[in-house]
Amino acid sequence: MTLDFSAYPIIDHHCHPWSEDTKEITKETFINLMNMGGLSAEEARDPENVVHSEFTPMGRQILHLMAEFLGCSPKLSDVIEARNKRAAKNYWGYCGELFYDAGIEGLFVDDGYSEVSVGSGLARNNLEEFEELLTVPMRRVARIEPRFQTAVDESSSFDDFVARFDQSLEDAARKQRVIAFKSVIAYRSGLHIENPTDDEVRKDYERSKATRARDVKHIRDWYVRRVISRCKDLGTTFHIHAGMGDIDVVFDKCNPMQLYGLLKDPETRNTKVFLVHGGYPFSQEAAFYANALKNVYVDLSEMIPFASVPGAIEKTTQILDMAPPARVVFGSDGVVIPEIHWAGAKIGRRVLEESLSTFVRTGVYDEDEAHQAAKMVLAENARRVYKPW
Repeated sequence: MTLDFSAYPIIDHHCHPWSEDTKEITKETFINLMNMGGLSAEEARDPENVVHSEFTPMGRQILHLMAEFLGCSPKLSDVIEARNKRAAKNYWGYCGELFYDAGIEGLFVDDGYSEVSVGSGLARNNLEEFEELLTVPMRRVARIEPRFQTAVDESSSFDDFVARFDQSLEDAARKQRVIAFKSVIAYRSGLHIENPTDDEVRKDYERSKATRARDVKHIRDWYVRRVISRCKDLGTTFHIHAGMGDIDVVFDKCNPMQLYGLLKDPETRNTKVFLVHGGYPFSQEAAFYANALKNVYVDLSEMIPFASVPGAIEKTTQILDMAPPARVVFGSDGVVIPEIHWAGAKIGRRVLEESLSTFVRTGVYDEDEAHQAAKMVLAENARRVYKPW
């Protein structure tokens, strides 16, 4: 049997902005985006790396989708030419066409950038300008790490740092109307988040202040706990990167299983916590939390569309095998160019169609229930939890 979810709108629960600079892209830009971590200038000169990047599953499936949308052959040079010609006329109108085609209702946009020198940091973007240019509504997700580093850099003492950090949270919630705070601690010290002593936190502050060191685990653990404990009063949820990412991630400590102590702590249980990227490839561990802990949700971004459709079907089925559909939300992790957000939405529906068809065939859901589950994941859960528009 085949289910059809094409009529259901999508809220992209986790993505990033893009800029006017991508009105025209090159073949090199495209293939650089189609593998995890991208290519350095030196790596891009190696023909072996170019072949690798051109034939990643992500690259091929997005290329074929773009060729179909643009009405051209799936040859990379033809797709890039047709894309740039279409975008040149009215870039933000072209972005609107993409979003209309994919049924994207709105975006939850991570406002983050890398606060230290890392291999693949995201550039700063003016989100106010970005929001004005979008043809769909947007809500902002505030990343903790740059706010932490700014508070350290501008402070004169530990107490001054705490006051500045807390004020940055207040400003984000009240003035920027953010709907969530997000941490990428998986890229800094990993997901094994402990409960450090005051002395340990103060020592890490002094070290960070003096050196901007990345390996200040105690104060990082402290700020994650502090923000989670304040989210309810600030009217926000909490997002945490879980699972793989770019090569900078602390891979041996990015499995969401490492979050057990944090998530079962009574101090965190009053905040809705979203495991961004579904813990991929450790998806079953993430799904367990969404079943056992009633404040935990799983976000499907990055796996969709960075993994292949067959791989995403397998992992999504594993997630829905344990996590109730009311605890799962769609996201794309779209970044740099709008085609990734668009392709994520197209691929996400297909993945859910295939995954939920299995649940119908095996008698877990009937067809009506499968359609209801899809509507929950694609947009209804985000609407219910966030009331974003």
